[in-house]
Amino acid sequence: MLYVTPLNTTTLYLLRHAEADGPSQSASLSEAGRRAAEALIPTLEAFEIDAIFSSPLDRALQTASPFAAKSGLNITTMPDLREHRLSLQVPDPDDPLLEQRFEKRGLARPGGESFQAVLGRLRQAILAISRRPYAAPLAVTHGGVIASLLSTLDRSYGYAEFIQMPRPALFKVTHRKGSPTQIEPIELTG
Repeated sequence: MLYVTPLNTTTLYLLRHAEADGPSQSASLSEAGRRAAEALIPTLEAFEIDAIFSSPLDRALQTASPFAAKSGLNITTMPDLREHRLSLQVPDPDDPLLEQRFEKRGLARPGGESFQAVLGRLRQAILAISRRPYAAPLAVTHGGVIASLLSTLDRSYGYAEFIQMPRPALFKVTHRKGSPTQIEPIELTG
């Protein structure tokens, strides 16, 4: 495997998947989500995306697929981009503990992940991507993963902002050797 020394500062694009049919781990994109994934193509082309990495969950892969097909790029799955695991039970999108995690970043149910743990694996994914020779890579992931990063870089970002995050949502992330230093939302039109 080819490894390239990470640059001091680099960027990647982080994409929250489009609307899914439900919160389960096996949920697929809804019809509106499929249309939104298709509508992403011109935006991703404009940013000259040259690599696609994705969570292994269907809704993330399905969000990346239309652009991958149009651009001819392969999708590389990365387990570290997977959804935030709330507990050993089926995830409950209305879990009251989720709101508390924005203040108590180490909080987790048994078998679940804290925001600190999620951010740790996101950093590992970003570092792994930065070691590859791409100028504008795209990482397709989930809202909880992105929220862990947003709330770390901006302490005013909380649960109220998280539940308003659209599906899909695109962000430009600047990092140094895998540690994010800045995240900028990119407005999606269409």
